[in-house]
Amino acid sequence: MSRRWQTVRVFISSTFRDMHAERDHLVRIVFPELKERCRKRRVHLIDVDLRWGVTEEQAEHGGALDICLDEIDSCRPFFIGLLGQRYGFIPPGHEHSITAQEIFHGVLETDIPRQVV
Repeated sequence: MSRRWQTVRVFISSTFRDMHAERDHLVRIVFPELKERCRKRRVHLIDVDLRWGVTEEQAEHGGALDICLDEIDSCRPFFIGLLGQRYGFIPPGHEHSITAQEIFHGVLETDIPRQVV
């Protein structure tokens, strides 16, 4: 009996202005190799890098955070957080950057705790 194909989604998080070389290395070197290894085991790997998935208009109108959190949920439990020197964009009406909120949501599966606020 042949095993059915599975799909695995991996979310990559970092500030949009930081970590370009690291993200590019993942996309160009690491993920192609990993995809090939997964393919041999009937697993379809999808890397989710929203550098190309969130429009400037969505970011300016507050839609980026919702898009990112929804994508994180669709990728669970696979989350890669890249931390650099920038804190990232803080959307209007929020106290923390999109990247910080992604990390709390993706890694701790919760909102930012009150003691951090």
